[in-house]
Amino acid sequence: MFDIEAFRRIVESAAFHRQLGVRLDRADPAAGVVVLRQPYDPKLSIFPEPGTYHGGVLAALVDIAGSVACGLQVGRPTPTVNFRVDYLKSAVKVDLVATGRVVRAGKSIAVADVEVSDDAGEVYAVGRGTFSMSAALRAVEAGAGRAGVSNGN
Repeated sequence: MFDIEAFRRIVESAAFHRQLGVRLDRADPAAGVVVLRQPYDPKLSIFPEPGTYHGGVLAALVDIAGSVACGLQVGRPTPTVNFRVDYLKSAVKVDLVATGRVVRAGKSIAVADVEVSDDAGEVYAVGRGTFSMSAALRAVEAGAGRAGVSNGN
């Protein structure tokens, strides 16, 4: 059985995630979908007065949401192999919502699509990433923290 609270603790305890303020809002292991929230913080802006997010923040959300979505099957976020981001519109002084969806998950590699929007549904960036399932499983085998998941074994 999937333990959402244990998974949330793993996701939210990562130092970089804490630095950004990223929070796991929802996770649906059966659908392979996660929703992350990034509260607006002027320190993450290129220039704090206008409040435009630095593009690296949106890229980080694409990376994190993809990693976390793919990690639903193994109980912890998966390492990134590669990802790309298409910026559609500047995000200005809004809380961001990153929705990650697993496209395909194999034994070695998984692919996820991510959309970064606000609560009103305005989309600021989309991305796709490739993530290492095998590296995540090796980390678990070596003793890394893992949320309880049921994989039939």
